[in-house]
Amino acid sequence: MEKMTIKDIAKLVGVSTATVSNYLNGNLTKMSPVTQRKIAEMIRNTNYVPSSVARGLATNDNKTIGVSVADITNPFTSTVLSGIYEECGKHGYRVLFTNASSDASRETDNISKLQNQQVSGLIIDPVEGDSPIFKTITNRDAVMIDRQASQIKVDTVVTDNFESVKRFVSKMLDEEYDTLYYVSWPLKNVSTRWNRYNGFLEATGYTSGTHYLSVHNTGDTSEFVDQLTEIMEDNVGKKVGFFTMNGRVLIRLLAAMEFLGLEYPIDYGVGSYEDLDWMSIMKPGISCIHQDSYAIGTKAVEILLDKLNSKTEAEPRLIEVPTTEKIRASY
Repeated sequence: MEKMTIKDIAKLVGVSTATVSNYLNGNLTKMSPVTQRKIAEMIRNTNYVPSSVARGLATNDNKTIGVSVADITNPFTSTVLSGIYEECGKHGYRVLFTNASSDASRETDNISKLQNQQVSGLIIDPVEGDSPIFKTITNRDAVMIDRQASQIKVDTVVTDNFESVKRFVSKMLDEEYDTLYYVSWPLKNVSTRWNRYNGFLEATGYTSGTHYLSVHNTGDTSEFVDQLTEIMEDNVGKKVGFFTMNGRVLIRLLAAMEFLGLEYPIDYGVGSYEDLDWMSIMKPGISCIHQDSYAIGTKAVEILLDKLNSKTEAEPRLIEVPTTEKIRASY
């Protein structure tokens, strides 16, 4: 039986071979959803395997890295992607990128699609580190970044979340704060949030579940404002400080405090994980932990390409990218 070709698919769908090629390469911006659906259905119905994929299967390397990120709107993510694209380009690899929009089911679908396209390897910034979809990947051709699974099964590149927060919060305590609070998105089972919180607890000596404030990314923040009101009223005359788990949580805290008519560092002190550009030009600047997001991206590619080139599967590792502190005048 003769094999289907890209020209055959194009003829059956009624489009050019360039359009089919763009679809196969993930370049979808110049074609309508209807055209995308028609091509996808024809490929599925004919069991067509692209020649580039066939070559990749033979060599185990089609020079494509699939990337799945949890949330493209996160400032951290865009910088990581810059590192991934730059490092992949140096080695002649192209990138297929997907965004889960913080939706675990969409993440599952994205990773399945990347696997079906027979990418050479995967770099995953997971929504949920313990999702069942990760049972389908191996340490031979995958790397995780930022969030980690409860049991590391593939090489995972993170920052030193626990130790860096422990050191930073210890410095806040040296400024003779009477009480400190950790402010975060809901902890759930997200490793970054928990590791930073545990570093906070280690530094302060507080018990788990205490001195923790949860704020939601969207929706009504009145409950959060009420909690802050109670804290500030209960600590009149005392030195109160807050550590936020990232820059977006910091914005929620600053906005709520402004609503209450309170200013840092006069009425409260504040420090944060993550160093965003605007934090240095605030008056005064925000003290923070700077994570090298770009280096996380380049490191993930380096590790993945080393594995692809060696064609071996070693024991999975947790690789920490060091952070630095930016001490300004916010506490």
